[in-house]
Amino acid sequence: MQTMQCYAQEAVEQPPKDAAVWGGRTDGAVYLCSYYTDGRSFPGTNGFTFWSATPPAGPAAVDPAVLAEEALRTLTVPAPTTGRYPAGALQNGQPFTVVNAYTWFWTDPAGFQPLTARADAGGVWSQVVVTPTALSFTPGDGAEAVSCSGPGMVWQPTDGVWSRSPAGCHYRYPHSSIHHPDRQVTATYGIEWSVAWTSSTGGSGTLPQLTTTTNATFAVVEAQAVVTG
Repeated sequence: MQTMQCYAQEAVEQPPKDAAVWGGRTDGAVYLCSYYTDGRSFPGTNGFTFWSATPPAGPAAVDPAVLAEEALRTLTVPAPTTGRYPAGALQNGQPFTVVNAYTWFWTDPAGFQPLTARADAGGVWSQVVVTPTALSFTPGDGAEAVSCSGPGMVWQPTDGVWSRSPAGCHYRYPHSSIHHPDRQVTATYGIEWSVAWTSSTGGSGTLPQLTTTTNATFAVVEAQAVVTG
C-alpha cells in the first residue's frame, strides 16, 4: 500500500466485530499491513492491522519493458577498435591505405561479444542481452557503408598483400584522398547491437538497436607514391 509504505492484504482470519480495529463498523474488512524486509527479520517490522471500507490500492505494477531499459543503462557497450590493412605510414608519419587495394577493417574480437544485465523491482526482474550483429565501415570518401557479420580478421603476411579479407570485411577506395581536407579521409567503424529482453513475468521483447562508433583518419594514396619511414 503506497500511502502507508507497506504491503497490504486482507487478514486471513477477520477479528471479531467488537475488536477495536473495527471502530464500531460492520462493513469493509480488516487488512494486514506488512513491511518489506527482503526476507530478514528486524525489530518493529511485523506490521499492523487496519480497517478499510474497500480493498487498498497495491503498489503500481512493474513494467518489465521499462525494467529492461533500466538494466540496459547499467551496461557499458564497447566501441570498435580500428584495425586496418594496408596501414603503413608516410615519411611525415601520416597513416595511409592504397587506392584499389582491398583495405581490410576489423575490431578486437574481445569487444564483439554478447553482454547481459539484469534489473529487479517489486518482485519482478528483467534481463537484457545485447548481441553484436555486424561490423560496419563507412569509408569517408562519400560511399555508403559496407559491413560484415563478425569482427573481421586481422591481416597476416601469409594472407598476401592484395588479397580480400576472408571475413568479407574490406573496402576498395577508387580514388586517392588528395582532394579531401588535409588530403585524408575519416572512416567510421561501427558495431551494430541487437537488444532483447526476457522477464520473470514471462514477457519478452526487443529494444531499439544500438550502434557504437569510432573514427579513424588516414590518407588514400596511389601505390607508386607510397613511401614509408
